[in-house]
Amino acid sequence: MLYVLMKSDLHTLSELNSIFEYVDDTTLLVPLHTDIDISDEFDHIKTWALANKLILNLGKTKEIVFRWPRALHFHMPASIDNIEQLDRAKLLGVILQGNLKMGCHIHTYSVTVCPANVMYLLKLLKHQDMPIEKLSVVAHSLIMSRILYALPAWGGFLSAELGGKLDALLRHLNRFGYIRDNLRFQELLDTSHN
Repeated sequence: MLYVLMKSDLHTLSELNSIFEYVDDTTLLVPLHTDIDISDEFDHIKTWALANKLILNLGKTKEIVFRWPRALHFHMPASIDNIEQLDRAKLLGVILQGNLKMGCHIHTYSVTVCPANVMYLLKLLKHQDMPIEKLSVVAHSLIMSRILYALPAWGGFLSAELGGKLDALLRHLNRFGYIRDNLRFQELLDTSHN
């Protein structure tokens, strides 16, 4: 079997800006204080795509502006090329918010939507006498995997309140026997960095 790794010739105009590529997704990161503006960088990407006979899907192209949660003076910049500006965006399965908080990611994937359905499923399986070991596999596959996914990337941005909600979910899973260990969110985060 032969694997070929190709290095892209797409690069930023400024060394202060960054481009991250994953399969067919490209992410451009431009800090506030840079020598090349985001619109110039985006024009460069469009020119590169045209030269390489690629089509940018501008309908799927989104812009998110990150800012400190309690910024006293914040001016939202104008969007580039009429690209939709969002206050949150999903990037590789993690919902990022412009205010650097992780509430949407936690509520969507860990605390509310996912566990409500999965907890009902686990309860049904338990009433049908599924062995605890197999219930644990289901809980780890459907709940714990969502908590652990990209945890080092988003875990440090979690507020104490949301960490408490995750701890409550972990206690609930343990109390009903769906997971054996009495886990805490901070322990999971510390372990994920090792």
